[in-house]
Amino acid sequence: MRADLKITILLIAALAVVTCGCGLTGTTGVRSGESDTAVQALDSTRLTETKASNVDTVTIAITGDIMTGTTYPRSWLPPDNGKDVFSHTRNILRSADVACGNLEGVLADSGRARKGNRPGTFSFLIPSRDINLLVDAGYDFLGIANNHINDFYEDGMLKTIKAVKDAGLGVAGTSDTEYSIRELAGVKYGFCAFGFKPYTLCTDDTATVRRIITALRPQVDILIVCFHAGCEGNDKRHLPYQREFHAGQTRGFSREFAHFSIDCGADLVYGHGPHVCRAVELYKDRFIAYSLGNFATPTGMRLERERGYAPIITVRLAPDGSMVDAKIHSFVQYRYQGPRRDSLNTVVKEIRNLTREDIKDNKLTIADDGTIARNATATKQ
Repeated sequence: MRADLKITILLIAALAVVTCGCGLTGTTGVRSGESDTAVQALDSTRLTETKASNVDTVTIAITGDIMTGTTYPRSWLPPDNGKDVFSHTRNILRSADVACGNLEGVLADSGRARKGNRPGTFSFLIPSRDINLLVDAGYDFLGIANNHINDFYEDGMLKTIKAVKDAGLGVAGTSDTEYSIRELAGVKYGFCAFGFKPYTLCTDDTATVRRIITALRPQVDILIVCFHAGCEGNDKRHLPYQREFHAGQTRGFSREFAHFSIDCGADLVYGHGPHVCRAVELYKDRFIAYSLGNFATPTGMRLERERGYAPIITVRLAPDGSMVDAKIHSFVQYRYQGPRRDSLNTVVKEIRNLTREDIKDNKLTIADDGTIARNATATKQ
């Protein structure tokens, strides 16, 4: 990026931060007042930046939860140390310009379990060697803002962050690693992650969300946000227009968080947490996937019916970060195996139906083969 252009972008981004009124209230999740000036300032920033200008488009692959096997409280691992877990998905993840997922557990070989070994609790201690599986699978960024990253206290979190960074991947989601930047093929990608636990960066902490995204925006060409939110279970597939609670604790307001992230500068937002898939949406020309469910969790998690749906979505972005098109690649998980190709495109049908039912003024069409495009009435904003 030229020095004069970079200075211009920084000045414009700073102006947008000062004038931007986008936000959620910290208690209800209702959008606070947004002035027309603030929205216009942000849109002006987008138009002025020549993001990723050395390429026509970039393709981002996004997936849901990853937990390749746990050794706590007993060894529960897939065959051959998991070497075939990603065998059906590797080509798609590797062929994307960038691949991102949610690491649902701690990468370490030992540790003191925070929850102990009480019935009904789950602690995921993923062998540290499994970082090699993730590198080989094609991942570039891993989010850790979830409810299992603290299963083995801060020591486990720090070991996980170190393992991911030592492997050359980006990682984000806690105060120790607020965001990550990687330059790949001449394009700078920024990545940040948010959850609902106090030991992660939280979706409800809107001041921090705004601070991180607006600080990251002028440093990168493409900005990706992932979030862990929503109630869990096969009956939680539909996306509510309200804050969600599970087991007595808030699980965030997914719609408002995703929109807020884009208002503040994100180009692509994707979620996970309910262990099932949810709808997708186009908002201000930016793509949102509200939940991608379980992706590579061959042991330790329930995989019946919708919990076994394991999509990859590839999203093609223009240089300004807007969606060109996308595609749902349909996979279903099997115990001890991981994601396997779904020849019936069951997951495509699921996400299409949920999108039709849950997104008002839906701007997307989803074809039988999983191709996602703007519908006839959705003009580019």
